[in-house]
Amino acid sequence: MASPPGAARLAALLLLALLAGPAASRFAPADNHLIACGATAPAVLPDGRRFVPDSGCASMTLRSAAPALPSAAPAAPAPAPPSPLHAAARVFSCHASYDLAVRRRGRHVLRLHFYPFSPALASARFHVGAGGFLLLHNFTASSPVVKDFLLPVDADVLVLTFVPEAGSAAFVNAIELFSAPEELVGDIATLVAADGVNRTDGLSSQVFETLYRVNVAGRKVTPFNDTLWRTWVNDEGFLINKESSSSKAWSFGGRIAYPKDSRLMTREVAPDNVYNSARSVRSDGNLTWGFPVPARNRYLVRMHFCDIVSKALYQLYFSIYVNGHLAVKDFDISSTTGYLAYPYYIDYVVDVEDEGMLKLAIGGSKMSRPGEASGFLNGLEIMRMNKTGGGMDGDFPVVLDMGYLVSKGFGEFARSLLCGLVFAGLFLVLVMLVLRLRTELKNNGTLWFSQSVDSGEGKLARAYQLVPTKTDY
Repeated sequence: MASPPGAARLAALLLLALLAGPAASRFAPADNHLIACGATAPAVLPDGRRFVPDSGCASMTLRSAAPALPSAAPAAPAPAPPSPLHAAARVFSCHASYDLAVRRRGRHVLRLHFYPFSPALASARFHVGAGGFLLLHNFTASSPVVKDFLLPVDADVLVLTFVPEAGSAAFVNAIELFSAPEELVGDIATLVAADGVNRTDGLSSQVFETLYRVNVAGRKVTPFNDTLWRTWVNDEGFLINKESSSSKAWSFGGRIAYPKDSRLMTREVAPDNVYNSARSVRSDGNLTWGFPVPARNRYLVRMHFCDIVSKALYQLYFSIYVNGHLAVKDFDISSTTGYLAYPYYIDYVVDVEDEGMLKLAIGGSKMSRPGEASGFLNGLEIMRMNKTGGGMDGDFPVVLDMGYLVSKGFGEFARSLLCGLVFAGLFLVLVMLVLRLRTELKNNGTLWFSQSVDSGEGKLARAYQLVPTKTDY
């Protein structure tokens, strides 16, 4: 029997409300630069975002001491690029910069897309800076990559600079710069080391490069399903003990209970799809993930938890290990959140020295029921922290100030010419004075002569006096 017309209309309205709800609540950043570098037409992504060409963007200025040429990907029969953003690039043969207008100062997300569709781009070596801070040093993109940064911006214009190495070039396919939510990264974390754990602060002034976003036991999350347009990959490739019989994968079809009116825990921290899946371990087991990372760096590790495993509160206790060090023992997430299916995360800071591998683990606890789930993990993020106040990899003599470079031509020549004239004039005056003095001394029959004399304290001192050099008869 067909449904009444009123019921059909009501169902349609409910469906529209469900579809419009997430769209209406999507994050709307104050600053939102989406730039398709070198493109001649806008590029529209599957997530609905529209990237505009860098040649006609009113909120951005491209500066270069030499022409910055657009470059297009090879035409067929070469394979089509995986994204509309990869169809073109902007190539620089010398220093160049994008001046990006900033409406609201504070933390911003900066993503740089590199897709080397030609051998010349794959071999390019260059540096990239933002706001005078060196993000990439001696960088080369031999394969497609997106560099993802979170950085503080304290000016009304962010200057993004590209500096090619001598004899090389620089390039970029696309740029994203948008305001980050205040709750994305706090100022305090837990420092984990061999001698124990301590509180550390100052994270709000740091620059972060995101290396990994992992959805534990879940599918890949694309920018379409993330309010900050992030990508989260499955954890299978990072598990060290994949065949562990004490672990289990979980999937949750219910509603994630985000805290009401909270500014610290929102969907901008992580999407529902991350908290809807988890991997658990029994009281007698453990799970370990390993991530290759650049050695001799400090990292911020964020571990995401949402109890979709327990049937009731206060049933799970487990330990957390960061790079082989115990971060917390017998962690009770129920006492922390007070609810099931309630998202929560912990930030750890750890130093990775020479090994170049960052290991994260959860282990069961004897406080949990034997044979049942003892601990779990839903998601992971690993972010590299800047080494110094001048760069991610340290301080290097790379000039990032485009204003200095652009004005260096005539201004530098004028300053050099002026300094040269002044020096030459002083030298000429000095020569004339010496010649005049020698002439007067020759005529007067005197010159300066030094000799050692007793200073009265048993020490020799140097005395200077005028003595005659010729005798008048």
